[in-house]
Amino acid sequence: MGTRFKGDNNDPAVNVTNWVLLVTAILSVFARLGTKFRIFHKFTSDDVAIIASLVLCVVQSICVSMAVGSGYGKHLKEVTLPEFDTVMKYLYASSILYLASICASKISLVLFMRNLTQTANDRFFGLFLAIAIGVWAVVSIFGTAFQCSVPGTWNFWSNNCFDLAAWRYFVCASNIVTEILILAQGILLTHRVQTSLTKRLLITSLFLPRVLVIGTVLAELILTRRITETTDPTYEMCVVTILQMLTQCLSVVTACWGQLKPFLTWLKSNGLRIQDVDYMTNAYNSNYAQSEGRSQTQSKARDSRYQSQKGPALSRSKSNQILVTKNWEVDSQSSQADIIQESGAWADAEGTRNVSPENLNH
Repeated sequence: MGTRFKGDNNDPAVNVTNWVLLVTAILSVFARLGTKFRIFHKFTSDDVAIIASLVLCVVQSICVSMAVGSGYGKHLKEVTLPEFDTVMKYLYASSILYLASICASKISLVLFMRNLTQTANDRFFGLFLAIAIGVWAVVSIFGTAFQCSVPGTWNFWSNNCFDLAAWRYFVCASNIVTEILILAQGILLTHRVQTSLTKRLLITSLFLPRVLVIGTVLAELILTRRITETTDPTYEMCVVTILQMLTQCLSVVTACWGQLKPFLTWLKSNGLRIQDVDYMTNAYNSNYAQSEGRSQTQSKARDSRYQSQKGPALSRSKSNQILVTKNWEVDSQSSQADIIQESGAWADAEGTRNVSPENLNH
């Protein structure tokens, strides 16, 4: 244990990096799905693709962890033959899962950008790019699965494999080409938006982090010759494994980056709306609630005005009735006349002139 962190073994670096990047990818996907469901109350096709990518990422990380548990990260001389055989099997499975995971994350991002526009050319380019990525994934996965002769297709240490260096060059180079096409799709989509240059750059920033994926794949491409010619694969291949896990995590995170709430708000404010989701539902509910509140407020205000207007009207009508009754019973000596007399006095206090019999005679 005293030599584990002094460069003699790479298994701690592989394990820690593996789980940290996996947690980062999981949190990114959950944040995206939670935001999407809270705003639109549904998921779209690109969400299904990112969920598939995350599931593959989880299984791939488990395979890497199992490989480390079997001796991956140690020097080859410290690993027994059965352990080395187990390590190769886990690395074989993780390589296939890695390609499938980044393929799903690429398609998720492409579908997201394709759903932002109704322009025929943009949608056709998005469909073409999704098909191209699917073809690349099928070729890469099948090529990796059968890079060595059957039945030991995982045994890359034997001499029964085709040129592994050339194959890894092809996989990395084609991976970079698909990433460049994804960036081109994002830039073309932004170019068509009729808005200011500042907002265009802001929208472009949603897709520019994908450059980080190109950087990690390029680093893997540079190290390809080194790992294919190594005599200590369990130790020196760890660097490439870490780069692949970083590429996988960045691919998932950047596919989720543009679907967080601030960015969705920016896209909508600039005329870009996700297809297959109803923007009007939430807006209608909000407007309906606001209109209901305004209606209730206005109704209360009308009732208040009606009551304030109704009160004086009733007082005036009562005053008029009293005046008329007093005129009819002006000579009466009954108690009723006294009550009316007092009411008449109240009416006089209010400024109402009583009509006397003498005035009526005149």
